[in-house]
Amino acid sequence: MKRRSIIVPLFFIAGCASLPTHYISLDQQTSADFEAVLTQIEHERVIFIGEIHGTPSIHLLQLEIIKYLHQRGKQVAVALEAFPDSKQEIFNEWIGGTLDEYAFERIYKETWAVPYAYYKEILEYAREEHIPLVAINADNALIGAVSKYGLREIPQDFLREIKFTECATDARYKEIIDRTYHAAEFPFLCDGQRLRDAVMAFNIARALRANNVTMVVLAGATHAMKIAVPQMLQRHIAVSSTVLMPGTVGRIIRRTPDKHIADYIWD
Repeated sequence: MKRRSIIVPLFFIAGCASLPTHYISLDQQTSADFEAVLTQIEHERVIFIGEIHGTPSIHLLQLEIIKYLHQRGKQVAVALEAFPDSKQEIFNEWIGGTLDEYAFERIYKETWAVPYAYYKEILEYAREEHIPLVAINADNALIGAVSKYGLREIPQDFLREIKFTECATDARYKEIIDRTYHAAEFPFLCDGQRLRDAVMAFNIARALRANNVTMVVLAGATHAMKIAVPQMLQRHIAVSSTVLMPGTVGRIIRRTPDKHIADYIWD
């Protein structure tokens, strides 16, 4: 019975997912199909795919983009919000084949709240094809402490290293985050969110410097916004990038996505 309870949800998730077919360039305000988008993005150094966690069609899209780039001969690496950088060795062991799926799934469940089934095919494909996985997130305890108490306990050397700037310095970012997240017990939530974004940008840049790869970044839509991690990444390393995300992100950020949010959206 236990085995059946695992198989049924996986079949349900895979069976219900279908690739989005209609895409819009927010800069050009033109429509495109999936093949045209792939042609446009394949020469970018970093491709951000903003996700609404646990949406089957989005995770299928992520997988298909990874496959496309890999099959085109790109040296691909996949950066994931799902794991903090302190657990990079877990990804290394998984890709290296020294960690079995049972142990890996157990660690995954302890680390990331989104069910493993949604990322299973991506993680398995990376293992099969020896595609590096990069853990880019900050530790939740750190972000929780900043969101609740502010930056007073964070070493200034660390903030300088990741090139962190406070929410108050970026009015557009602050306005979106403040309207997206509301938590009375976290008075410094915007700075906590911004610190998380800064850490992810720093870790992506570090991986890009170490390896000549095309980086596919899988992160929540508010992190993948052009004014969030992609913009912060440019403080560390000048690279070409593109941002794709679902049009439904408008419901989360409570505004219509424009070219400051993404390069392409789909519906």
